[in-house]
Amino acid sequence: MNKCYIASGWFSPEWMAELESIKATLDKHSLKYFSPKDEAICETDAALDRQKAIFDGNVNAIRGCDWMLCNTRNKDMGSIFEAGYGHALERPIVYFSAGLPPGAQFNLMLAQSGVTVCTSLQDLDTYLARCVSAGGLQVESYKGNIE
Repeated sequence: MNKCYIASGWFSPEWMAELESIKATLDKHSLKYFSPKDEAICETDAALDRQKAIFDGNVNAIRGCDWMLCNTRNKDMGSIFEAGYGHALERPIVYFSAGLPPGAQFNLMLAQSGVTVCTSLQDLDTYLARCVSAGGLQVESYKGNIE
């Protein structure tokens, strides 16, 4: 559990607040993380060499992480790509899907590629507490409905 890569959108005030809450939860458990939003933001009109540098930096951070936390809010395409790449590198993935109501469906491919799915900040907090206490990520497979 040394270093987490946070895959999450931050493209609205709501998304940004949620990302900051996720980071605060990781901080609470003294977990180190890499958040692309904190490293380099790519302007919408950035030159191709700048785009490539940011892409390469994020890909290298995924390669260097021990595990990933992927926020699935609004199905941000970048976050889903990052999770897929991390899965291909055999990085354990914790999915964060706040607001998934009881009985709602979670994506089959994500459910099967993750070690767990947390549906609230409290759920994430208690999951991380169990992991820290156990000395590593715990596999708690998603058991809800899938799409």
